[in-house]
Amino acid sequence: MSPRTIEELEHELHQDDHDRLGGPDLAAIRAAGMQRRHLTALGTGVGVLASMVAVGLLLSGTLGSGGRAVDAPAAARPHELSALAGRALAEVPGAVQVSDWQVVVPESAGAERTMSDLDADVVGTPVDTGSHYYSGVTAYRPTDFPHWLYSGVAHIEQTDLADDDGSYPVGSTEMGILVDSGPAYLGCVGRPGKCGPALLTQAPSGWEYEWGMGTDDFLKPGSDMEVFLNDDYSTGGPGQLVLAGLPGTDVARVDLLTTDGRTVAGHVESGTVVEGATMMWGTVTGQVAAVIAYDADGDVIENHELKPCSGGVDCEVR
Repeated sequence: MSPRTIEELEHELHQDDHDRLGGPDLAAIRAAGMQRRHLTALGTGVGVLASMVAVGLLLSGTLGSGGRAVDAPAAARPHELSALAGRALAEVPGAVQVSDWQVVVPESAGAERTMSDLDADVVGTPVDTGSHYYSGVTAYRPTDFPHWLYSGVAHIEQTDLADDDGSYPVGSTEMGILVDSGPAYLGCVGRPGKCGPALLTQAPSGWEYEWGMGTDDFLKPGSDMEVFLNDDYSTGGPGQLVLAGLPGTDVARVDLLTTDGRTVAGHVESGTVVEGATMMWGTVTGQVAAVIAYDADGDVIENHELKPCSGGVDCEVR
């Protein structure tokens, strides 16, 4: 992304207010649906829509945006705030800088995401992971943020982040501006006896489905552990929400090993989130290197080492 000053951005934005400041065609987005990664076929009303928007928008429900963690090389990351992120930090009440190039801004009162899957069919009671979920500015209505912020992010998406075919992301966080969409929950979505684990957030009207977990074999008897990561900044710096699952209910303890050698105790729910299976989670600062599950006697059930990934499906299941 090429650096721009606030003045340059505002000059470009005002050259064509009607086309650029109106934001994306949200009606077209809703009609075409949201691109969601959901590898487990639940056969429920939650459904995963993977349509490309006819007007050329590429919804950023894909990895690397909307919170799903990827292993981006350090050299590829910016090393300072962009002009727009710097202005957000200075002018948006409650904004905090969480890395050398990222700023988290709070949701405004009454804010509403236009790209969300409301009223998920949740089985049982979701558990609070202790982490938060983060969205992009343009995942919300234009009126939910200052005009200069929403239109500035939209302009970057439609220019610096656009593909050669004219498509561009909506709800991106790649310019270093994230919105704190509230606590992240782990729940089971579907119907009793046939539901799959998912990451959820809570809205006034009900549960919002963010993304589902697992390959076709996930949590089936005899299958191995699968691990899923989501970016987390709730500690004030870059970190990860680590989620994992195993078939059966023998897990009594889980440790999260970080890349810098620390061991963080995780949480275990056996048979309560997903019937007949164990779900594990925890938050770490930095990055996780391995997830180790133990039984009640302290014996290792599985030592799951994470392998590097660069994006796409490769990063969905670790």
